[in-house]
Amino acid sequence: MRDPSWFNLIAGATAVLIVAFGAVAMAYPAASVPSAALGGPATNPTVYRNLTITFNPTTGTFDYSTNAIAVPTGATVVFTITNYDPGIAVVPNASDARVVGTMGGIMTVHANGQSTVVSSVAVGDIAHTFTISSGAYHLNVPIPPASASDAPTSVTFSVTFNVPGTYTWGCVVLCGPESTMTQDKMYGSLTIS
Repeated sequence: MRDPSWFNLIAGATAVLIVAFGAVAMAYPAASVPSAALGGPATNPTVYRNLTITFNPTTGTFDYSTNAIAVPTGATVVFTITNYDPGIAVVPNASDARVVGTMGGIMTVHANGQSTVVSSVAVGDIAHTFTISSGAYHLNVPIPPASASDAPTSVTFSVTFNVPGTYTWGCVVLCGPESTMTQDKMYGSLTIS
């Protein structure tokens, strides 16, 4: 027969360990530990893409600074588009004034030293759009005009791209008589890989 004091010592030590483990688990719940540390998948990266709409003296038009954008699949992409064009576009479709497909359906407009979160822009206050409406994505971001050619307006918004492929993006409003002649400067490709 075993000594009962030995049994009480083991039972007491086990109880102390259970209480101590429970206290640690409560102080550090699994949700606060990065999943990679627990052997799970790492969180998706955040990447930044900046575009600028500037005047091109060669063509006499306002153009996007790039036509090709590449992002990793699953990344959250934070876009900032800076617009130097003070002109107002003709908006044939009122739905082009709404922010669609961004995280939360919103964007932040930075103009005249102020930042404002919006879900739409007045139809008469759009210079360009950044729009994807092909394949898996429907994204529309209306871009307000600059208050002057030396006082740009910018918009910031976030999108997560989970479906790989190459998609066409561009300005879908009539941003001047030159828009039909220089579509290659207001459109481009987004490659998700």
